[in-house]
Amino acid sequence: MEKLKKRRLRRTLLYVFVGLIVVAALVVGGSYAWLDCQVSGRHVTTTGEFGTSLAAPIDPPESMDILVLGCDQRPDNAGEETRSDTVMLMHIDREAEYLSVLSLPRDLRVEVPGHGMHKLNWAYSKGGRELTAATIENLTNLEIEHFVEIDFKAFSDMVDALGGVYLDIDRRYYNDSADSDYEHIKISPGYQLMHGADALDYVRFRHDRNSDFGRMNRQQRFLTALREQAMGWNLALDLPGVIKALFSNLETTLGTNDIVRLAYWGVGLDGNRIRQVSLIGNIQEVDGESVVIPEEGALEEAMAQLLTPSVTGGGVATTTGSTEVEVETTTTLPLTSIDPSEFTTDPDAIENSTLWHEFAASVPFQVRAPGYLPDTYSWVDSNPSRNTYGAYDIQVGNDVEKAVKMVYKREGTDQYLGIMQTTWLDAPAASKGRQEVEHNGITYTIVGTSQSTDHVWWIQDDVLYWVSNTLSYSLSPRELLKVAWSMIAVPGGVSD
Repeated sequence: MEKLKKRRLRRTLLYVFVGLIVVAALVVGGSYAWLDCQVSGRHVTTTGEFGTSLAAPIDPPESMDILVLGCDQRPDNAGEETRSDTVMLMHIDREAEYLSVLSLPRDLRVEVPGHGMHKLNWAYSKGGRELTAATIENLTNLEIEHFVEIDFKAFSDMVDALGGVYLDIDRRYYNDSADSDYEHIKISPGYQLMHGADALDYVRFRHDRNSDFGRMNRQQRFLTALREQAMGWNLALDLPGVIKALFSNLETTLGTNDIVRLAYWGVGLDGNRIRQVSLIGNIQEVDGESVVIPEEGALEEAMAQLLTPSVTGGGVATTTGSTEVEVETTTTLPLTSIDPSEFTTDPDAIENSTLWHEFAASVPFQVRAPGYLPDTYSWVDSNPSRNTYGAYDIQVGNDVEKAVKMVYKREGTDQYLGIMQTTWLDAPAASKGRQEVEHNGITYTIVGTSQSTDHVWWIQDDVLYWVSNTLSYSLSPRELLKVAWSMIAVPGGVSD
């Protein structure tokens, strides 16, 4: 049982390579020599010695494909099988100014060269990163040029070294049973500062209907939050701990110059030029094992998305509340024919109106509730809980900001739509988006990549509001905007 608990503790999917890139980008000024020293200690040479001087100005990275492995390996697991619980491909296209990441299920049934059909993470346990790379090359017909291998401890240590990362938690994650074989977890819904242990629990959680696919989605959420907050970090005091956390638990064929160039380029890349792709499939029993088998053509479609630059869009669209809304848009953002007649404007007609009125009467800011919800969505939870009302506190430095989170669940799934509102007007969630839409004098910002809209935010009456997408990003920007545009003030929400 003790070995089982240790093994589950180490089964984490670590979507932190872009975090490494961000950190590297921020340490360029005045810290390159130290960074070079740190990287050199974890660098695996495949093409000779890497350079020790940094070009100025910083050149973009070369186009390349990088294998990213998150492994459950650590010094005290002697005698236990080591597997890669994260397998990702990062595609860098310098000419097209395009970055994409493909997440592959660890239980994906694949042909392992020389060993027949197995789970993807079996390849690592049998032949390490070399056999894993060969397996993925055989699967995708890509040439793997570099790898980054990292363990779970780097994730937790890096988050703590940064002072935490703000995440908008989609639902309540709770397991406090002493008799359960699952890991303990206790995280409330809502925007909050997550430290290493809780952030690790969040990105590794998989005990719901979303299984490993949900874990990949949570990693993408973490990536989005990390990118939102990257340029606001102050690492002057935390830099030593951050670098140590990363490079004491990492091996890579990338040299210091490679990392810094990739960092500088990746952080400044427009969100429309970034794509996150997840290969999903059906979970089946084959030869007594639970494996993932994609539907016909799914792998080919995922590879096409990985390698094809997304369509650049953006700009500002203006509407006046009419029944027809025409917006300058990309092919992924259809906003025509949004009909305000679908929205209720009566605070007493909204779902759970009594609950909303209770919250509105208990917080020191204007509470707004959705006059429209997508089909089959209904209220399921809140922070604070429905028996507490009031607002919860978001830790902001030595101060706190008040907030309310409402959670709506899609029937028959573990997918949740979120409504956030807080007095923290400059929260990292209010980041630069990939498009702005003006509606009735209010600017709504759409945040996310070209394929995955994370949330839509706006400021009204000195309150920051946003509507967050489901874990699988299943709601379109159009649906999120409909919810945002339908929000109506609930009486009693402003204190004297």
